[in-house]
Amino acid sequence: MTEFNDKDLDFVARRYDKRHYDTRKAIASFHETNTGTTRRRWWMTAAAAAASIALVFAAGYGIRTWIRAAQEPAPAELPAVLNPDVATTHVFVYNEAPLDQVLKELSAYYHCTLKAPATDKHLTGTFPDDDVAFIVSLIEEALDIKISIE
Repeated sequence: MTEFNDKDLDFVARRYDKRHYDTRKAIASFHETNTGTTRRRWWMTAAAAAASIALVFAAGYGIRTWIRAAQEPAPAELPAVLNPDVATTHVFVYNEAPLDQVLKELSAYYHCTLKAPATDKHLTGTFPDDDVAFIVSLIEEALDIKISIE
C-alpha cells in the first residue's frame, strides 16, 4: 500500500496499540473489513438493478397487454340460447320467440348465417335438429317470409 488517505489513517490510528503495534496486521484487518463491505455493497447494487429491470419488464408487459386488449375488437355478442338442451334432446322448442333470436340461435348451432327481412314476428313451434334447410322451409311457410342461408 503506497498511498494513504484519511480513511486509512483513521483506521490505523484506532487500531494502534502502543505495546503491540503491527502494521501488517492493521493493513490486513483494514482490507478484510473493507472487502466485505464492498462485496455486500456490490450484491445490494446488483439486486437493486435486477429488481429494477424486472419491474420495467413487468410494466412493459402490462402496458403491451393493455394496448393489445384495447385494439382487439369486442367479442361478437352471443345469441340468447333459447334451447340450451338441444344437444341432448335433438329438438328446438320455441314459444312466442322473436324471429331474430331464433335465426341467431339456428345460425350459431348450424355454423351458418340465416338472414330474413326485419320483422317483429314471433315463432311458436317444435323442430327436429336434423336439417337446417328443412327448419328454414317450415319457418318460411309458417310466417310467410323469405330466409336466406349463407
